[in-house]
Amino acid sequence: MERNGGGTIIRLDMSRSRTCGYAELAAFLDEAARSARTPLSGFRVGAAALGSSGRVYLGANQEFAGLPLNFTVHAEQAAVIAARAHGETRLIALAVSAAPCGCCRQFLTELKAPLGVVLNGETRPLGAYLPHAFVLERGGENLLTRAAVLKAADLDELARTAAAHSYAPYTGTRSGLALRTASGRVYAGCLLESGAYNPSLTALQAALTLRALDGAADDPVAATVLAEAGPAPLAPLLPALLAAIAPRAEVRTIPLNDVS
Repeated sequence: MERNGGGTIIRLDMSRSRTCGYAELAAFLDEAARSARTPLSGFRVGAAALGSSGRVYLGANQEFAGLPLNFTVHAEQAAVIAARAHGETRLIALAVSAAPCGCCRQFLTELKAPLGVVLNGETRPLGAYLPHAFVLERGGENLLTRAAVLKAADLDELARTAAAHSYAPYTGTRSGLALRTASGRVYAGCLLESGAYNPSLTALQAALTLRALDGAADDPVAATVLAEAGPAPLAPLLPALLAAIAPRAEVRTIPLNDVS
Protein backbone atom coordinates (compact mmCIF):
# COMPACT_ATOMS: atom_id res chain seq x y z
CA MET A 1 0.00 0.00 0.00
CA GLU A 2 1.23 3.48 -0.87
CA ARG A 3 -0.28 6.76 0.29
CA ASN A 4 -0.31 9.73 -2.04
CA GLY A 5 0.87 12.84 -0.26
CA GLY A 6 -0.46 11.71 3.08
CA GLY A 7 -3.97 12.72 2.03
CA THR A 8 -7.09 10.77 1.30
CA ILE A 9 -5.76 9.01 -1.80
CA ILE A 10 -4.14 5.62 -1.33
CA ARG A 11 -2.68 3.27 -3.90
CA LEU A 12 -3.11 -0.50 -3.49
CA ASP A 13 -0.89 -3.21 -4.90
CA MET A 14 -2.99 -4.56 -7.78
CA SER A 15 -0.63 -7.47 -8.45
CA ARG A 16 -2.11 -9.41 -5.55
CA SER A 17 -5.39 -11.30 -5.57
CA ARG A 18 -8.59 -9.28 -5.59
CA THR A 19 -9.59 -10.91 -2.32
CA CYS A 20 -6.57 -9.37 -0.58
CA GLY A 21 -7.11 -6.02 -2.24
CA TYR A 22 -10.77 -5.84 -1.35
CA ALA A 23 -10.06 -6.77 2.27
CA GLU A 24 -7.53 -3.95 2.47
CA LEU A 25 -10.02 -1.60 0.81
CA ALA A 26 -12.61 -2.27 3.52
CA ALA A 27 -10.05 -1.43 6.20
CA PHE A 28 -10.30 2.26 5.23
CA LEU A 29 -13.98 2.64 6.08
CA ASP A 30 -13.40 4.06 9.56
CA GLU A 31 -10.90 6.56 8.20
CA ALA A 32 -13.35 7.58 5.49
CA ALA A 33 -16.16 8.14 7.97
CA ARG A 34 -14.08 10.71 9.85
CA SER A 35 -14.81 13.19 7.04
CA ALA A 36 -18.57 12.87 7.53
CA ARG A 37 -20.58 15.98 8.40
CA THR A 38 -23.82 15.00 10.13
CA PRO A 39 -25.49 17.95 11.90
CA LEU A 40 -28.94 16.51 11.14
CA SER A 41 -28.70 12.76 11.76
CA GLY A 42 -25.49 12.25 13.74
CA PHE A 43 -25.02 9.10 11.64
CA ARG A 44 -21.53 8.90 10.11
CA VAL A 45 -20.96 6.72 7.05
CA GLY A 46 -17.77 5.97 5.12
CA ALA A 47 -17.12 4.42 1.72
CA ALA A 48 -13.92 3.48 -0.12
CA ALA A 49 -13.82 3.20 -3.90
CA LEU A 50 -11.08 1.36 -5.80
CA GLY A 51 -10.21 2.60 -9.27
CA SER A 52 -8.71 0.54 -12.07
CA SER A 53 -5.54 2.61 -11.53
CA GLY A 54 -5.15 1.01 -8.09
CA ARG A 55 -5.93 4.26 -6.30
CA VAL A 56 -8.45 4.43 -3.47
CA TYR A 57 -10.91 7.28 -3.00
CA LEU A 58 -12.56 7.83 0.37
CA GLY A 59 -16.06 9.24 0.71
CA ALA A 60 -18.28 10.23 3.63
CA ASN A 61 -21.83 11.46 3.97
CA GLN A 62 -22.39 15.21 3.97
CA GLU A 63 -25.41 16.90 5.56
CA PHE A 64 -26.16 20.61 5.56
CA ALA A 65 -27.98 22.26 8.44
CA GLY A 66 -30.76 24.53 7.23
CA LEU A 67 -31.33 22.58 4.00
CA PRO A 68 -33.71 19.70 3.21
CA LEU A 69 -32.51 16.13 3.65
CA ASN A 70 -32.59 15.58 -0.11
CA PHE A 71 -29.56 17.89 -0.37
CA THR A 72 -27.54 15.32 1.61
CA VAL A 73 -24.65 13.63 -0.23
CA HIS A 74 -24.24 9.96 0.62
CA ALA A 75 -20.86 8.36 1.30
CA GLU A 76 -20.97 6.28 -1.88
CA GLN A 77 -21.72 9.38 -3.95
CA ALA A 78 -18.91 11.27 -2.21
CA ALA A 79 -16.42 8.54 -3.12
CA VAL A 80 -17.47 8.80 -6.77
CA ILE A 81 -17.10 12.60 -6.65
CA ALA A 82 -13.57 12.19 -5.26
CA ALA A 83 -12.65 9.68 -7.97
CA ARG A 84 -13.94 11.99 -10.71
CA ALA A 85 -12.04 14.96 -9.29
CA HIS A 86 -8.79 13.00 -9.53
CA GLY A 87 -9.33 11.84 -13.11
CA GLU A 88 -10.29 8.22 -12.37
CA THR A 89 -12.29 6.88 -15.33
CA ARG A 90 -13.28 3.47 -13.97
CA LEU A 91 -14.16 2.05 -10.56
CA ILE A 92 -13.92 -1.69 -9.97
CA ALA A 93 -14.97 -1.99 -6.32
CA LEU A 94 -16.67 -0.03 -3.57
CA ALA A 95 -16.35 -0.98 0.09
CA VAL A 96 -19.22 0.00 2.37
CA SER A 97 -20.09 -0.55 6.02
CA ALA A 98 -23.77 -1.20 5.26
CA ALA A 99 -25.71 -2.14 2.15
CA PRO A 100 -26.06 0.90 -0.14
CA CYS A 101 -29.48 2.55 0.03
CA GLY A 102 -31.76 2.54 -2.99
CA CYS A 103 -30.71 6.07 -3.93
CA CYS A 104 -27.03 5.09 -4.08
CA ARG A 105 -27.72 1.87 -5.96
CA GLN A 106 -29.52 3.86 -8.62
CA PHE A 107 -26.77 6.51 -8.73
CA LEU A 108 -24.05 3.86 -9.09
CA THR A 109 -25.79 2.31 -12.10
CA GLU A 110 -24.65 5.42 -13.98
CA LEU A 111 -21.15 3.93 -13.95
CA LYS A 112 -22.51 1.55 -16.61
CA ALA A 113 -19.75 -0.96 -15.80
CA PRO A 114 -19.31 -3.92 -13.45
CA LEU A 115 -18.78 -2.83 -9.85
CA GLY A 116 -18.04 -5.11 -6.91
CA VAL A 117 -19.66 -4.05 -3.63
CA VAL A 118 -17.55 -5.14 -0.66
CA LEU A 119 -19.56 -5.63 2.53
CA ASN A 120 -18.74 -7.70 5.62
CA GLY A 121 -15.92 -9.57 3.89
CA GLU A 122 -18.06 -10.53 0.91
CA THR A 123 -17.98 -9.05 -2.60
CA ARG A 124 -21.14 -9.05 -4.68
CA PRO A 125 -21.90 -7.28 -7.98
CA LEU A 126 -23.94 -4.10 -7.83
CA GLY A 127 -26.60 -5.89 -9.86
CA ALA A 128 -27.22 -8.22 -6.93
CA TYR A 129 -28.34 -5.21 -4.90
CA LEU A 130 -30.39 -3.66 -7.70
CA PRO A 131 -31.41 -6.52 -10.02
CA HIS A 132 -34.08 -4.53 -11.85
CA ALA A 133 -32.52 -1.09 -12.10
CA PHE A 134 -34.35 1.75 -13.79
CA VAL A 135 -32.14 2.68 -16.72
CA LEU A 136 -32.49 5.36 -19.38
CA GLU A 137 -29.91 4.66 -22.07
CA ARG A 138 -28.57 7.90 -23.54
CA GLY A 139 -25.43 7.34 -25.58
CA GLY A 140 -22.26 5.66 -24.44
CA GLU A 141 -21.25 8.17 -21.79
CA ASN A 142 -21.04 7.12 -18.14
CA LEU A 143 -20.59 8.83 -14.80
CA LEU A 144 -16.78 8.82 -15.07
CA THR A 145 -16.34 9.50 -18.79
CA ARG A 146 -15.49 13.16 -18.20
CA ALA A 147 -13.47 12.58 -15.03
CA ALA A 148 -10.57 15.03 -14.85
CA VAL A 149 -8.38 17.06 -12.54
CA LEU A 150 -9.83 20.53 -13.05
CA LYS A 151 -7.45 23.49 -13.08
CA ALA A 152 -7.88 27.12 -14.09
CA ALA A 153 -6.43 30.56 -13.50
CA ASP A 154 -9.49 32.01 -11.73
CA LEU A 155 -12.92 31.06 -10.41
CA ASP A 156 -14.74 32.08 -13.59
CA GLU A 157 -12.60 29.89 -15.80
CA LEU A 158 -12.73 27.05 -13.29
CA ALA A 159 -16.54 27.17 -13.19
CA ARG A 160 -16.73 27.04 -16.99
CA THR A 161 -14.24 24.17 -17.09
CA ALA A 162 -16.27 22.29 -14.49
CA ALA A 163 -19.44 22.80 -16.51
CA ALA A 164 -17.75 21.23 -19.53
CA HIS A 165 -17.13 18.11 -17.44
CA SER A 166 -20.70 17.67 -16.27
CA TYR A 167 -22.40 14.31 -16.64
CA ALA A 168 -25.78 15.35 -18.01
CA PRO A 169 -27.03 12.80 -20.55
CA TYR A 170 -30.69 13.29 -19.59
CA THR A 171 -31.27 17.05 -19.62
CA GLY A 172 -28.20 18.19 -21.54
CA THR A 173 -27.60 20.82 -18.87
CA ARG A 174 -24.02 21.90 -18.29
CA SER A 175 -23.42 23.23 -14.79
CA GLY A 176 -20.16 23.93 -12.99
CA LEU A 177 -19.53 25.70 -9.71
CA ALA A 178 -16.21 26.96 -8.36
CA LEU A 179 -15.84 28.12 -4.78
CA ARG A 180 -13.10 29.77 -2.76
CA THR A 181 -12.87 29.45 1.00
CA ALA A 182 -11.86 32.12 3.48
CA SER A 183 -8.35 30.67 3.65
CA GLY A 184 -8.04 30.69 -0.15
CA ARG A 185 -8.64 27.03 -0.96
CA VAL A 186 -10.47 26.41 -4.23
CA TYR A 187 -12.84 23.58 -5.20
CA ALA A 188 -14.95 22.91 -8.27
CA GLY A 189 -17.98 20.69 -8.75
CA CYS A 190 -19.93 19.44 -11.75
CA LEU A 191 -23.54 18.43 -12.27
CA LEU A 192 -23.93 14.63 -12.00
CA GLU A 193 -27.26 13.32 -13.27
CA SER A 194 -29.03 10.02 -12.64
CA GLY A 195 -31.62 8.38 -14.86
CA ALA A 196 -34.06 8.37 -11.93
CA TYR A 197 -33.33 12.11 -11.44
CA ASN A 198 -33.69 12.29 -7.65
CA PRO A 199 -30.22 10.76 -6.96
CA SER A 200 -28.68 13.48 -9.17
CA LEU A 201 -26.14 15.81 -7.57
CA THR A 202 -25.81 19.53 -8.25
CA ALA A 203 -22.48 21.21 -8.90
CA LEU A 204 -22.80 22.89 -5.49
CA GLN A 205 -23.15 19.55 -3.68
CA ALA A 206 -20.11 18.20 -5.53
CA ALA A 207 -17.93 21.22 -4.70
CA LEU A 208 -18.95 21.23 -1.02
CA THR A 209 -18.25 17.51 -0.79
CA LEU A 210 -14.73 17.94 -2.15
CA ARG A 211 -14.14 20.71 0.39
CA ALA A 212 -15.20 18.40 3.23
CA LEU A 213 -13.15 15.44 2.00
CA ASP A 214 -10.13 17.75 1.92
CA GLY A 215 -10.60 18.46 5.62
CA ALA A 216 -11.82 22.01 4.99
CA ALA A 217 -15.49 21.72 5.94
CA ASP A 218 -15.02 24.36 8.65
CA ASP A 219 -13.26 26.77 6.27
CA PRO A 220 -16.12 29.15 5.38
CA VAL A 221 -17.12 29.63 1.75
CA ALA A 222 -16.15 33.16 0.75
CA ALA A 223 -17.06 33.24 -2.93
CA THR A 224 -18.84 31.11 -5.51
CA VAL A 225 -19.12 31.30 -9.28
CA LEU A 226 -21.71 29.27 -11.20
CA ALA A 227 -21.50 28.72 -14.96
CA GLU A 228 -24.32 26.84 -16.63
CA ALA A 229 -26.67 26.47 -19.56
CA GLY A 230 -29.58 24.16 -20.14
CA PRO A 231 -33.14 23.35 -19.09
CA ALA A 232 -32.39 22.28 -15.48
CA PRO A 233 -30.50 25.22 -13.94
CA LEU A 234 -29.23 25.57 -10.40
CA ALA A 235 -29.02 29.38 -10.63
CA PRO A 236 -32.57 30.17 -9.39
CA LEU A 237 -31.95 28.14 -6.21
CA LEU A 238 -28.32 29.00 -5.53
CA PRO A 239 -28.74 32.25 -3.55
CA ALA A 240 -31.22 30.64 -1.14
CA LEU A 241 -29.09 27.52 -0.72
CA LEU A 242 -25.97 29.51 0.08
CA ALA A 243 -27.88 31.87 2.36
CA ALA A 244 -28.50 28.85 4.59
CA ILE A 245 -24.99 27.39 4.63
CA ALA A 246 -22.67 30.28 3.65
CA PRO A 247 -24.55 33.53 4.26
CA ARG A 248 -21.49 35.74 3.80
CA ALA A 249 -20.36 34.22 0.53
CA GLU A 250 -20.27 36.24 -2.66
CA VAL A 251 -22.53 34.57 -5.24
CA ARG A 252 -22.15 35.13 -8.97
CA THR A 253 -23.56 33.44 -12.07
CA ILE A 254 -21.69 33.95 -15.33
CA PRO A 255 -22.52 33.18 -18.97
CA LEU A 256 -21.49 29.78 -20.22
CA ASN A 257 -19.89 29.88 -23.62
CA ASP A 258 -20.23 27.02 -26.08
CA VAL A 259 -19.40 23.84 -24.18
CA SER A 260 -19.23 20.40 -25.77
